[in-house]
Amino acid sequence: MPLEAGMIRHTFPVEWSERYLSEKYADIDPLLSQARSEAYPFHWFKVEDKMKLSQQQRVFLKELKQAGLRDGLAIPIFGPIGTMAFFGLGSMTGPLDLEAQDIAELQLACQYTHNTFITLSADFPIREPVPPLSPRETEILTLVAAGLSNIAIAEKLGITENTVDTILRRAFKKLGANNRITAVLKGIGSGLILPE
Repeated sequence: MPLEAGMIRHTFPVEWSERYLSEKYADIDPLLSQARSEAYPFHWFKVEDKMKLSQQQRVFLKELKQAGLRDGLAIPIFGPIGTMAFFGLGSMTGPLDLEAQDIAELQLACQYTHNTFITLSADFPIREPVPPLSPRETEILTLVAAGLSNIAIAEKLGITENTVDTILRRAFKKLGANNRITAVLKGIGSGLILPE
């Protein structure tokens, strides 16, 4: 999706939004760069503590402040079929004074908004629902996601390696996967397993 289409709702100053697009700031925006590799929300102007900034990125942050933005919270969101979103909540009045619980609630609201947007989007592929995994399939696939071999899983659960293999093959079939990595990714992407 082009950046312009992704900037659906915002209250940034019009001049700043136009400049951001015309100068192609998305190519150097350190907030976007950090959001791609960050799992948790972070304050905009603390990005300097998280990554080494180029001269262009330092100028970008300076211009952001000059546009009147005093603080902001970046909320990276990862959704279905590999989609990624970035929610930016800016403040023109001063520092955002948010408790950890407030930030967690904002992150949850942004996650829900993104998932709903993607699901309702005309470009979202309609997929057949994945059949639920049995508790044992879930347990074993979670251990695969943790990096354990079939032998290690068998020892940990007190079952045979053959049983582990059989259960994994059933999970593969349900997930439409033909290897461990694909099964784990599909399991996580479908919300059927949570990696430890």
